[in-house]
Amino acid sequence: MLWMGYDEHLIEFTSINGNSGVIKSLRVARMPEAKNSVFNLVPELALIDQLPPNLQKRFKQALNTMHTELVEQSTWQQVAEQSSISRYHFHRQFSELFNETPGQYLSRVRLQIALNLLLNDAPWSVMEIAHYCGFSSSQALGKALKRELGVTAKQVRKMGYESTPNETAALIAKVAHPGRADTLEAELAQSMPVELNSYPLRGVKKLMVDDPDWDAVIEIYGNKTKRFLSATPLAQLDKRWQQIETVIGSWQIDSSLYDFTIPAGRYLCAEVYLNSDAAYIAAIEALFLAAEKQQLTVDNDGFLIELMRDFEMEPNGGLTMSIQLPVTDSHGNLK
Repeated sequence: MLWMGYDEHLIEFTSINGNSGVIKSLRVARMPEAKNSVFNLVPELALIDQLPPNLQKRFKQALNTMHTELVEQSTWQQVAEQSSISRYHFHRQFSELFNETPGQYLSRVRLQIALNLLLNDAPWSVMEIAHYCGFSSSQALGKALKRELGVTAKQVRKMGYESTPNETAALIAKVAHPGRADTLEAELAQSMPVELNSYPLRGVKKLMVDDPDWDAVIEIYGNKTKRFLSATPLAQLDKRWQQIETVIGSWQIDSSLYDFTIPAGRYLCAEVYLNSDAAYIAAIEALFLAAEKQQLTVDNDGFLIELMRDFEMEPNGGLTMSIQLPVTDSHGNLK
């Protein structure tokens, strides 16, 4: 799964049955700031940009409060008061802007984060995940998963290994931002600029990681990750996650050190700024649609390339990446 910008720390908690303890957790904090040089696929930022400057500041504060106080189980009414907005105006303006009420947004974000933690097999109990995401109990989280997604926590954890990318994407789409006709992430991605580029033979020095996943790589390598790219065989995208042989490696090294090469060819590319799996999926799907519109054929013998440009280490920070889809023209030419 995609790096979600969480920050590890400790949370002290007291459960509803009176038991107390400390869990190692991931903290969701301030909303990221938009990046001007790349396409913004963070729905909250795209929507808030439509507001007058005075309301932008208050709504950013409200969203930050929502994301930082999940554990405290703050209500949207409390969020409005802390953001100096009347409950009536906050509810009306938020609902018009986000296509859901503040209460629906809070519930969806809680479920979205819980889903991400379960899919990534976070080393916590379901109770700990429920508490962290603002649910009153593991039973409350279980009911929300069953009601909204039709799955149990155990099934979600299993999907992180045994499902296919398409199956996972369908589940994640259910907790994405609601748009007019599709998810908001998908609707935003329809305007994502793409560029057809030709690349020479490229190579990397492969990383020895148990989990070829950006969040795991960032946790291990930190800022060095900005020198890395991933290559996923397109022919394997219909397989289960545990069967897909994604390679992550450093490309900013001497070519004599390459132990994995990427053939020369043409790629349909997009530079995007995002901070959720839903946005990442929308960007990938938009690239495939763009290739079809430009009458380009996806090279299924090639590799989907993700080149890490930048990322924010602070909690809930976004990342910037170049996503590159290998294509041929109508005559099957790679160059």
